[in-house]
Amino acid sequence: MSKKKGRRRKKRKQKKILIGVYTGLILLLAVAAGYIWRSNYYKTHFYKDTWINGQDCSYLTASEVKNLLQETVSEYTLSIKTKEDEIYTVTGPQFHLTYVDDKGVDKLLAEQKPMQWILHAFKGGKYEVSANTTYEEDAVEPILRSLPFMNEANITQPQDAALQETDSGYVITPEVEGNALDEDKVISLVKEAVQNETTELSLADQDCYLKPTVYQNDEALNQQMNTLNSLTGAKLTYTVKGTTSTIDHAVLKSWLVQDENGNYSIDESKEEEFINQLADQIDTYGKSRKFTTHDGAQITLATNKYGWQVDREKSLEDLKEALAEGKEQEMELSYSHKAKGSGDNDLGDVYVEISIDRQTMWCYKNGQVVVETPVVTGDISKAGRATPKNGCWPIFWKTTEYTMNGPRDENGTPEYTTFVHYWMPFNGGVGIHDLASRGNNFGGDIYKTNGSHGCINTPLAAVKTIYETVSVGTPVIVY
Repeated sequence: MSKKKGRRRKKRKQKKILIGVYTGLILLLAVAAGYIWRSNYYKTHFYKDTWINGQDCSYLTASEVKNLLQETVSEYTLSIKTKEDEIYTVTGPQFHLTYVDDKGVDKLLAEQKPMQWILHAFKGGKYEVSANTTYEEDAVEPILRSLPFMNEANITQPQDAALQETDSGYVITPEVEGNALDEDKVISLVKEAVQNETTELSLADQDCYLKPTVYQNDEALNQQMNTLNSLTGAKLTYTVKGTTSTIDHAVLKSWLVQDENGNYSIDESKEEEFINQLADQIDTYGKSRKFTTHDGAQITLATNKYGWQVDREKSLEDLKEALAEGKEQEMELSYSHKAKGSGDNDLGDVYVEISIDRQTMWCYKNGQVVVETPVVTGDISKAGRATPKNGCWPIFWKTTEYTMNGPRDENGTPEYTTFVHYWMPFNGGVGIHDLASRGNNFGGDIYKTNGSHGCINTPLAAVKTIYETVSVGTPVIVY
């Protein structure tokens, strides 16, 4: 019995061992099957805690990840910030933004090594794949133009700082920055942002705003302002025949010219024209002269060496100097010849009238005849001795107790030597004087055969009164 029991125990033990072996094999096969199944699972699914392009893709298939990436693209927004800190948002769907599958997700999944899933299944990883997108470029511009910052009604264009004329001169009007954009640049930047899925765009930081080209602190502009104020700052007043002519800012502004380099100056032809206009109103010297004789006859004197004559060159120099110094003052013209009177009749209060035909001389003072006397003028029977007539000349000097000398011959001897008590030359060697040798014989036809060498021979008493009445510059009319 004991041997049979022992054999039975031994058989039971062997049976248990076999069962254990079978059980182990079954468990091993089950584990192996499970591992293989999990390996197959990770051929099509990502490990736990796998992040792709910032998205949690745990246990997702490639298709599901692509859908997630498309959802992310659809949720894309771009915030556009203006320089006024206003923010406008545009979205991916507005641009028809779509994810483009470039197989990057599939490649990443293929690189998981699913047979080694036990080493990676619980730690995953973070990955980036190229999330290529496509969008409708033609949609960008209309979308942007619908936003307030590109609406024409809301846009202020930049303006350059510029010179502005005021009553007191030129000032600089500051530039206007405005809010106008370089629209082509903005459109290009938005396209680039959408393509790269950039979420923020600052128009100011990207230098998208149009700018003035000239600012109020511009050196050239300020220099130009100072130059213009200097050129137009004078105020000069001329009074001619009771009429005032003023050169002020308004006039000087119209005289400004620019050279080929843009530099301003006063047009010299305008300055000269101004002086000439004034001179033309004043000048009587050298022009034919109207004269009313003692008996009221109106004659015209062709020769006129008496009157006003503006020194135009000197007056122009004075004008330029005053303008350059920016003066504000009354101005006087310079004269090369001056008359005794002003106005249309510039003969003054004292003048002398001589009639060759009547052989008579009159001296006027304050409109009254103070002397009327017969005279003897140049001998018309001898060549070169006739007294020049049909003209007006000023007395250019006078003296008493004077010895007159005639023309000198080749030996230097004067043709004649004559002592006179009063001498008043007015036309070269022609003058008014007494002549004792004539006694009381004056007037009539004496001049036709026994006249002077050209001078006006006058009785002593008459010439004395004339001498005491006239002065240097007194006009003498001979006709």
